[in-house]
Amino acid sequence: MNETLASLMSQLAVLFDGSMGWAILALALAVRLALLPLTLHLARRMRANQKIVASLEPQVAEIRKRLADRPAEMLPAMSALYKANGARLFDRSSLLGALLQLPVFGLLYKAIGNAGLGAGPFLWMRSLATPDAALTAIVLALTALSAYYMPSAAPDKAMLMMVVQVVVTAFILWKLAAAMGLYWAASSAVSLLQSGVLRFDERRLNAVKS
Repeated sequence: MNETLASLMSQLAVLFDGSMGWAILALALAVRLALLPLTLHLARRMRANQKIVASLEPQVAEIRKRLADRPAEMLPAMSALYKANGARLFDRSSLLGALLQLPVFGLLYKAIGNAGLGAGPFLWMRSLATPDAALTAIVLALTALSAYYMPSAAPDKAMLMMVVQVVVTAFILWKLAAAMGLYWAASSAVSLLQSGVLRFDERRLNAVKS
């Protein structure tokens, strides 16, 4: 599979006049967009579950208060409440869907990393084999926007989550080759698109309710 991806990138580079940078962007975008229906489905499912869990907080608080001196009964009572309302503390199907994507991204990540080793300059970047500060800044901006527009069950914690995502991304990216930065930029752009779709879903639902 890794050899197939490497061959595909070489063919894409030929289409882009030998530019490995455009080949990386095209392949990364194609893979992420192909997986977008799955990731949107999982995100919508998780968001719906978060809403149910949030709506049950008063009842959960009552159970905790009522069974404070009987902790062995607390978890079964909470589990029964969630089950009766169609909520899950751990959504196994969503977890499985996320895990199924890991091999795809892992192979793509490795193939792009190998392709970038022998790549030359691209746009303003002197080499795809070395880190680029401007590209890192673009990825961080896309990451921040994606996190900002992602609907949250806890709006008061949304800013904190955005900061955490940006810091973690910066920590990972600052030493990565620009080839991997291009992959990350394409992935972040699709994540931003997904956040926009989810935000639109949220507004449409709110409009229907009102």
